[in-house]
Amino acid sequence: MREDKIRRSRELRKKNKKRSSIIPMILTFIVVLGIAALSIFYYMITPVDKSNNKDISVEIKENYGSARIAQELKAKGLIKNEEVFKIYARLSPNTSFYVGNFNLKQSMSLPQIIQELGAKNKANSGNTFALIEGDSILKIAKNLEKTNLSSDEFLEKVNDAEFIKKLQKQFPELITDEVYGKDIKYALEGYLYPAIYDISDNETVESLITKMVKLTNEKVVPLYKKNNKIWKINGQDKQISIHDYMTMASILEKESTKSDENKLIASVFLNRLAQGMKLQTDPSANYAADKLTGAPTQAELSLNSPYNTYAVIGLPPGPISSIGSASYEALNNAENTDYLYFLHATKDGKAYFSKTYPEHEELAKKHIEGYIPAGS
Repeated sequence: MREDKIRRSRELRKKNKKRSSIIPMILTFIVVLGIAALSIFYYMITPVDKSNNKDISVEIKENYGSARIAQELKAKGLIKNEEVFKIYARLSPNTSFYVGNFNLKQSMSLPQIIQELGAKNKANSGNTFALIEGDSILKIAKNLEKTNLSSDEFLEKVNDAEFIKKLQKQFPELITDEVYGKDIKYALEGYLYPAIYDISDNETVESLITKMVKLTNEKVVPLYKKNNKIWKINGQDKQISIHDYMTMASILEKESTKSDENKLIASVFLNRLAQGMKLQTDPSANYAADKLTGAPTQAELSLNSPYNTYAVIGLPPGPISSIGSASYEALNNAENTDYLYFLHATKDGKAYFSKTYPEHEELAKKHIEGYIPAGS
């Protein structure tokens, strides 16, 4: 019995000895494996060719995620491994990629490439140009500064009578003589359709504007034909032109909120127009003052301009922004209401509608922070 215990004790010591000798081996293996993995990872993030400083152009588009970007970079020979790029991008804090064209080099490490792609000032949007719904001519010109096209030339061309006459011949249903009105700020305001445009190497300001007007012709003329084109203005039925149609749609574009409210907002402006009331829309005051952002000041609301609908009755001389199809659809399908007022709530941005000014004041007190009633 005692011999059995001694034998078991010896066997247990042998097992423990074996176990204690295996653990360091396992730990050593894990360390070696870790070092090897880190070495491989480090190798994968080093430059593809340290001696090659030649620029390689890479375009990052709007819908590109890290996987598609990795594919583009690998195809251009700028990174060694797509999966490592995705892992590194995921591990890098606050990683974001900008849309545009970037000049990268094979001598750049993966971290340097990611840093370049995340630098807004490194993105050259020369191959595409985004015209956004609600952008005015001045805003479009400002955004063109990011391309190789001249913003100054653009501002000249949108008022160039000779160029506009050429466009009239191409698009007679869209561009009428109303664009030459004496109070018009920019003849082609509202006539440039919001979209993303490809800019070719031989693109000119004229060719880009022509593409924008062409798309407006394709999109807007059919929508105008769907409208009944007889609006009540100051108590009288009036045949409205496509220019009038676009002008009202541009106001809706700037006042638009949630899509399910736009038809109600359209009804407010059409009702005010019918009764000969001032439209009193803030974006028109901003446009009159050449103000691109922010709420109008009291001085701007009082500005004596045909574009300021706080100062004049009826429509402004022309559109005040580029216009998307949703605003035309809202105008074509405006609700039949008695609403004459609306406001956007401070907290949730929801629109509230009313038939009388006292009702409007009560809603304003309830939903607009810091609202000061008129006359107080």
